[in-house]
Amino acid sequence: MEIITYNIWDLPVFFVRNRDKRLLDIAQFLTDRKTDIICLQESWSLKHRELFSKHMRSNGYHDAIYQADIRRNNGGLLTFSKFPIKSVRFIPFGRWAFSVSEIIGNKGVLETVIETPKGLLRVLNIHLHYESSKVFKTSQIRIRQLRKMFAALKNDESIPTIIAGDFNQHDMMRSAPFAQLFSRKGFVCIEESLLPTYRAENPLVNNWINRVAESRRYDYILAKNINKLGLKVKSYTPLYLPTDLSDHDPVSLTLQDSGSRLFW
Repeated sequence: MEIITYNIWDLPVFFVRNRDKRLLDIAQFLTDRKTDIICLQESWSLKHRELFSKHMRSNGYHDAIYQADIRRNNGGLLTFSKFPIKSVRFIPFGRWAFSVSEIIGNKGVLETVIETPKGLLRVLNIHLHYESSKVFKTSQIRIRQLRKMFAALKNDESIPTIIAGDFNQHDMMRSAPFAQLFSRKGFVCIEESLLPTYRAENPLVNNWINRVAESRRYDYILAKNINKLGLKVKSYTPLYLPTDLSDHDPVSLTLQDSGSRLFW
């Protein structure tokens, strides 16, 4: 079973390049790869959400946003699954600091409960407050957003759960407040590598609005209780594509049967 998280950079602003072609290429990449569960962030264009969802549904995917109501903002989050979807819920973060982009973005968590052949799996597609030196201690805002998410989930903590998305926190699990919070909640971040997912050499990063001096690791997948499904981690890594399709790189987590047989 492969899970991919991908910030697709579909902001409806002038400096975002080649949106129509890039998004079709991203959709084709995901369907060609036959990824089982897909978490997308920054899908803010209604037109593109509908086109993306149409492509994915035509290739056998269930669409969490479409079931919930595709015309709502829902924080720019899209979740797709090869398996049936049992329930969908959007948990907005609300306003934590004054930022026009954050207010318009309506960021939050898209909770999708998926009926896999192994049992129920909850997938939390997340996009946290952006990292900026211009706003004092934005990491504290991200911690408060995570606490709000966990408070909303407190009544069913035992269900196998995946958290995937753009956390906007460089080397997150090396930061004690984040590592301790996830550890208390029983989540594991499998850091097989600390490869960046927001690379300075990516031409879509290297522009006047996005430019960074050093590459960053913003995108993660964390897991909890997947052993209850008889699964374990096979691989976890960013994917560097031959052609850059977004300012972020996708991250892949592959699970396999804990008895060493492949999931299928």
